[in-house]
Amino acid sequence: MIRPENQRAAGEAADLIDAVAGALGKLTGMRSARDALTASATVEHGRITVVVNASGSIVETLYADGIDELSYGQIARATVQAAQEAAAEVERKKKALLGPLGTLRLGLPSAQELPDELAALRSQLPEPMRAPLTPPADRAGSKPRRAGNRILDR
Repeated sequence: MIRPENQRAAGEAADLIDAVAGALGKLTGMRSARDALTASATVEHGRITVVVNASGSIVETLYADGIDELSYGQIARATVQAAQEAAAEVERKKKALLGPLGTLRLGLPSAQELPDELAALRSQLPEPMRAPLTPPADRAGSKPRRAGNRILDR
């Protein structure tokens, strides 16, 4: 039984635990959404498209009809350009998605301010995962791309 003089502190501790648990749930959801992010960029009048994951790694490169009108050097430069544009876009998406984290963190005490028992909740934080390197079309629940539009399909 909680002594009457400790009733208020016990209530505050319970509220804090609830706030931390809620924040952990939101953080887990945001990380999952971040890991699922992709972005694409198309250059050379639609002939080269590059798709990157949340880490900015290329997961798919598509070459459309008419690619043979470009030199190898033009293809290489345009592919790099598309990858850089897609990586910049995925960074913008991540900032928009993770922006609310700043306000979420402002409402919580730092780990040093927490009692040892509450600081142990830190172990429940999900480990950061690398974004998948599989093309979006190969992931569960995505629509297949049109056949024959990848360089490997030729």
